[in-house]
This record gives sequence, C-alpha cells and structure tokens, in this order.
Amino acid sequence: MILNPFKWSLKIKILSFVVLIILGGGGYYFYHNNQAKKTATKISTQVVTKGNLVSSISLSGQIEQSNLISVSTKASGEVKQVYVTDGQIVKAGDKIAEITLDTTGINNQSSAWASYLNAKKNVDSAVASQYTQQATMLQNWDTYMDKTKEDNYEDPNSEYRNLADFKIIQDQWLASEINYKTQETSINSAQASLSQAWYNYQLYQATITAPVDGTIVGLNLVEGLSLVGSENSSGGAVGQTVASIKTVGNPIASFTATEVDILNIKSGQKVNLTMDNISDKTYTGTVAGVDRVGTVTSGVTQYTILVKFNEASDNILTNMSLTGDIVLAEKNDVLIIPTTAITEMNGKKIVKVIKNGQTQPIEITTGLETDTEIEVLTGLTEGDVIINGTTATNSINSSNNEKKGGTGFMMGGMGGGQPPSGGGAVRGVMMERHD
Repeated sequence: MILNPFKWSLKIKILSFVVLIILGGGGYYFYHNNQAKKTATKISTQVVTKGNLVSSISLSGQIEQSNLISVSTKASGEVKQVYVTDGQIVKAGDKIAEITLDTTGINNQSSAWASYLNAKKNVDSAVASQYTQQATMLQNWDTYMDKTKEDNYEDPNSEYRNLADFKIIQDQWLASEINYKTQETSINSAQASLSQAWYNYQLYQATITAPVDGTIVGLNLVEGLSLVGSENSSGGAVGQTVASIKTVGNPIASFTATEVDILNIKSGQKVNLTMDNISDKTYTGTVAGVDRVGTVTSGVTQYTILVKFNEASDNILTNMSLTGDIVLAEKNDVLIIPTTAITEMNGKKIVKVIKNGQTQPIEITTGLETDTEIEVLTGLTEGDVIINGTTATNSINSSNNEKKGGTGFMMGGMGGGQPPSGGGAVRGVMMERHD
C-alpha cells in the first residue's frame, strides 16, 4: 500500500498542534495554581498624630426626673373645681383640682387603701421575722462559743473540730447568720412595696395636688369634665395626666453599673449624655450619687448611679432612654496611636516604625489608655509612620483589588517612608509585601 505523503504530513501537524495545546494548558494551570499559593502580607500603617484621649465607661439609663413633672390621677368621676391656671406658680401639696368620685372611683379608692394596709402588714411581718432570726442566730452563737471553750475544741487547729458534733453546731450558727442577713433584703422589698402602695392610693384621691414646686403648664382640666379611669392588661387602673409642672431644677438620670464598673465610679465625675431621640445634641452632667449596696437580680449584682444634668431642657422628659459616658480620665493634645500597633517583648512595649522604606522596632513608654487607643509618652514623634497590623491575603485577589482601585502597595515600592502631606487628621496607609 502506497502512503500519501501529503496526508501523512497533515496528520503529524494536527497531532503536534493538539499536543502543544495540552502542554500549554497544563503549564498555564500549574503556573496559575502556583501563583495562587503565593501570599501577600498587607501592612496597615498609621501616621502618629496628636489629639484628645478620653477614658470612659458607657452605661445605658433613663430619665428619672426632668424639669417637666407630670400631674396624674387615677380618680374616676366629675371635675368639681379647678384651683389653678396655666402659668400659675404652685408649691408642693397645693390643690390642683377637686373630683366628685363616682361608684367606680369610690371602689377603686377602697381597694387601694386595702392594698396599702396589706403592704404595711407585710413590712411588720418581715421586721418581726428578722427579730426572730436574730434571736436564733445569737442563741446558736452562744452554743457555738460554749463548744469551742471545751478542752477538746479550744485549739482552733484541733482535729476534734472536724468531728460531726462540732461541725453541726458550727453550721447551725452560720446558717442562722445567713438567714438573718438575707431577711434584710425581704424587709427592703416589703418597704418598697409599701411606698408604691401609698403612692398608688394617693392617685385615687378626690383631691389632686401638686407633687413639686414649679409652674403649671399644659393644664387640661375644666369643671364638669368627666374622668373615666381606664384599665391595663392586668386589670389595674391607668393614671391619666391632667397637667405638668415646670420645675427650676435640672433633669436627673439613673444608670445601672456592674460589679466591675462600680469600682471606678465616684461622685463628681463628668458625664457626657446623649438622648436616644435627640441625635444632634450632647449634654453634660455630673455623677451626683453612687449606690454602694446594690441589688441582686437573677444572680447579677447591679448598682444605681444618679447623674444630674448641667442644664435644663424642655425636650428631656421623664422615662426617656439615654446613654451616659462617665469620664474616668482625660488628656488633651497628646500623641495617640492604636493599641493594636503595640507588641510586648521582654516586658517592653515595641512599635514598628517605617523609615526610608525599612521597618525599625522602637521601644515606647505609654500613659492613658482606652479600649482602642493609647497615649505615647516617649519613643515616637508626631508624623512618624508606624505599622498598625498585618494580614495575609492571596496575591491573585490582591491583584484584582488593585485593578478595582484598592489601597495595596508593594513594600519594596515605598520610597522614603515619609508620611503623606495634608491636615492633622489621623491617616492610614495600606502597603503590601509579597513573600
């Protein structure tokens, strides 16, 4: 059989072309895969600047007392007489209006009085119980002390003190002491309920009186007006506001602090206050009172902090929510860097400074510190460029980011290491070093 040289040559060319395509594709795959494995270290830099540093504790709270105090009533009936007008100055206890109670109003008043008497009874019972527990505690204490004076138990290190008869007597005394102290919480709770019951009873009275000194505003009572008490989901009467009294004093807010925060809070500290509903205004105030006893709820101890505003405002109303930043320490016009820029080495604080394109470790001393920033006392000067952190990224992704306008720079391409020109604001620069 005679082979056609032309056809045979064509087959060889086609086969060679296919082999080249396969080899080229495989080479590209391995090259691309190898490049993807390379990583780039992105370096975040920071220019050292001066600024103000504030160390503070942020707490959430609400307005306990504003300079607008509501005058409320739960009475049901007809307005018999109104004693005041808008703009009139009143004293605490002055009559605002008189109500002729209807049947519902009379029944509600009687129920409120009964609740008050029951609350008073609970206080008396709690106090009596504490007296009983005190007597038991003292009796157990005497028994315990008598036992410790016996020959076998006189030595505190005696092994006899581990015997059951001694441990029982000791535990009885300790348990009675705990019961006595715990009863104090029950008394406080009962007294709080008593105060609330008395306040509630006053709201059902036929005579409405001014709760504080001030000026009457927003009066909405006229003689002959019917007041119909509404009920909440629990069946209790809901009070209705019949006027407000504008007072001279500044608003007071209350906050709750944890066991950790309370140790750093004291009277007289400055507080920056922001209202949830007033976004464009920051008020200032002063810590006026610090609860050192605290209350325990679900195993968590909380302490109440009272803060008095430095100014009055008609926009601040009772029960509004707010945030208070209690200033613990404050320094102005100091060198500031991020805390993330510092590393600890052999008990020393080290910062990496970029000079002439090279990284140099510099020891620094520091002062005031917050959660994110720290004051530099020595080691750095304003305008120094420091490394704020590094992250490992894929080089292919980095290239894509650069094409999209990212802020990556090759470490080797940084000339001079000088900070960018411009204003005094803190500036960050991202650089990239390929390994």
